[in-house]
Amino acid sequence: MIALRVALGLLIAVAGYEVGALLADRERRRVQEIDAWLALLQVLASDVSYIALPLPQALHAARRSARGVVRDFLAALAPRLGDHVVLADAWREELERIRPRSCLKAEDLDPLVELGEQIGRYGREEHRGFFLRSQERLQLQRRAAAEASAAGQRMWRTLGAVAGVALALVLL
Repeated sequence: MIALRVALGLLIAVAGYEVGALLADRERRRVQEIDAWLALLQVLASDVSYIALPLPQALHAARRSARGVVRDFLAALAPRLGDHVVLADAWREELERIRPRSCLKAEDLDPLVELGEQIGRYGREEHRGFFLRSQERLQLQRRAAAEASAAGQRMWRTLGAVAGVALALVLL
């Protein structure tokens, strides 16, 4: 009977740690998502400015190298580009659609929302400027996210383990 209680207590403690690890993983994925958006903005800036691709073609081309939520965003945006839809509206709507699956916080999405308000309304050079300004703002968010991620991961893992042990002691 005591062995069963000890085993159950260990199981509860490990489950608490795993819950903490899942929450910690969200912090890590936030940094990865920001990196994916930064990569997209870099590709778009290059394709629109130097290769002189029209913006819809640049968005289609960028989908090949995108990953994660950014790829999903572009995959949903791409078919809408030929439907006489205002690009800025489609951009905003697709950002809203992916928000629940994203690990980004509202302040991380702000540069992308602001970019969406300008996208498709101006010429190549203006778009390059929009992409670069959005990149700069996302870089600041990435630095903050990376710092928070390290501390947050430790905190969630520790909190999960402590909560699991506490729960095991209370129940047993």
